[in-house]
Amino acid sequence: MAHKGFGPSTRRSPSTRGTAIARPGAHRAIAIAALLVILTLGLPLLAAASNGAETTTAGASPSLIQFFLALLPLLVVLAGILLFQQSGATMAIIGWIVSVALAFLFFKTPLLVALGASWYGFVKSFGISIAVVFTMFMIFLMKEVGALGVISGAVKRTVVGKEVQALNIGIGFGSFLTSLGIVTPAMFPPLLVAMGFTPMAAVAIAVLGYNATTSFALLSIPITLPAEIFNLNLLEFTFKICIFLPVISVGLAFGILWLVGGRESMKRGAVPAIVSGLSIAIFALGFSVINYAAGEEIIPIRIIGVLSGLLSMAVLILWQRGFKGREIRSDLELLKKENPVQARALWRALSPWIILSILAAVVSFPGINRWLSGLPGSIETFSVYDRVIDLNVLGQIYTWILVAVLLSCVFLKPTSRQWRQAITVWRGRFLSPFLAYAVYFSIAYVMAWSAMELIAGPGGQKALAKSALFNDWNMNIVVGASLATMFRGAYSYISPGLGMFGAVVGGSETGSNVLFMKIQQKACADVGLSDKQFMTVYGAHAASGGVASAITPAKITNAVATIGEGKKLEAQIMRKHMAIAILLTIVVGLMTGLFVALAI
Repeated sequence: MAHKGFGPSTRRSPSTRGTAIARPGAHRAIAIAALLVILTLGLPLLAAASNGAETTTAGASPSLIQFFLALLPLLVVLAGILLFQQSGATMAIIGWIVSVALAFLFFKTPLLVALGASWYGFVKSFGISIAVVFTMFMIFLMKEVGALGVISGAVKRTVVGKEVQALNIGIGFGSFLTSLGIVTPAMFPPLLVAMGFTPMAAVAIAVLGYNATTSFALLSIPITLPAEIFNLNLLEFTFKICIFLPVISVGLAFGILWLVGGRESMKRGAVPAIVSGLSIAIFALGFSVINYAAGEEIIPIRIIGVLSGLLSMAVLILWQRGFKGREIRSDLELLKKENPVQARALWRALSPWIILSILAAVVSFPGINRWLSGLPGSIETFSVYDRVIDLNVLGQIYTWILVAVLLSCVFLKPTSRQWRQAITVWRGRFLSPFLAYAVYFSIAYVMAWSAMELIAGPGGQKALAKSALFNDWNMNIVVGASLATMFRGAYSYISPGLGMFGAVVGGSETGSNVLFMKIQQKACADVGLSDKQFMTVYGAHAASGGVASAITPAKITNAVATIGEGKKLEAQIMRKHMAIAILLTIVVGLMTGLFVALAI
């Protein structure tokens, strides 16, 4: 029984709706068919590639078969999900096997390097993969105690209409929470289903919405990390990303409406979609312009996404209350009657998110973060060959998600039965999203380390080094060089496609920005673009990588798992999201070509 003040908790057995352990025979047949197709396509290509591999001369443009094989892991993953309705986790493992085989058999990579890259990527994913695991547990516990029902009622009272509710949660609230480091694909779907949205719409809102400013996710790590690693102008990089956001944010807003209710929802919600999308983009762009023009970080880049999300929500609410006040007054009164919410119960229901927001904000302060990072010392560091990994447990958001869950129990007061039920559901659902995130990181690092070799390092330790064949056989460089060769002067128009590709393979915009920066830089140099033009291209790369977050299998698998749906919904979501992502990436490409030509 739910704790007093929260109302009844809607429970389902953990064995229903997508949590069954046994696979039907049809699913096994599809899985076998998928593997046969992969082998049918892959083995002849490998044989043909091996025959031509030795004839490739150093410094020559990559061959078409090199380009295709470098893309093959991604193509295999997408084919498995879209055509054979396999889960993101299943295809992650298959894609990893394909990437390791290609790296070893074709791309001049010792097997130990490929396996080391796999382990390195797996561990590097912990910052997000473990955060997903703990966020899922938070949501399942909140559902069991009835907190999601209370929050659902409160949200319904804020704005009128499914379309406006979807935009308010997806674009505004989603960007706000994601900027703090909270994993909204793991958090929103159960809430949205409780509000009456279909599973399809719930996943679309959760996964598409926050991409409006995804470069500012996790306290802007997708921007600050590559700027720090490659010594880029942080203010310029931020500005170059934000110039694309007005089009991207509005496009994503209409994409949400399309998936919520098709053309009818797009018609009904056209104005709020423009208001929501433009407001969040203009705030982010405005803050970046202030910094860029001043030449200093007047508004901390780490909180631009937080502020933009909050202000966007405020603008949408004020727009509806101000311009539609008379029309919706009776609807608001009706919603308040249908969704009575006591203030005390609402604060208690929101306690996990409030505590987490406060903790995330405090931990984000550079001084505090550095202090926390240094506390455990060398205990949390280890190396893969000569590459050191610092787990930075106390500085990671997943630690504070767990702390927030524990502290919020003082207010939620879950019973032992609710604890057991939440744990049971969580145990049945967390593994697939965790594996999806972790293994996609492994694939990204296998590609990044391909054509590297092991040499003797200090003290006899094995160290990684670029082989003499690296520039001709590294999988990432092959993709970038091939695109530059194919499109030459028109490269800037298609360069955002590399950001999309990188985000899907790497599982996030951050991975794409870091792993593909040098590729974009080389390609831009090869076609004669200046440093300023390169920064525009790289900004477009980041922006399109943010859009591609909507089609990363790990995020979709995560969102679908939280509501207990199966692989069929994953495939449907992937197909629909892919149409939106490809369209927006094409638009970003056209904008990039224009901005490069105008020297913006």
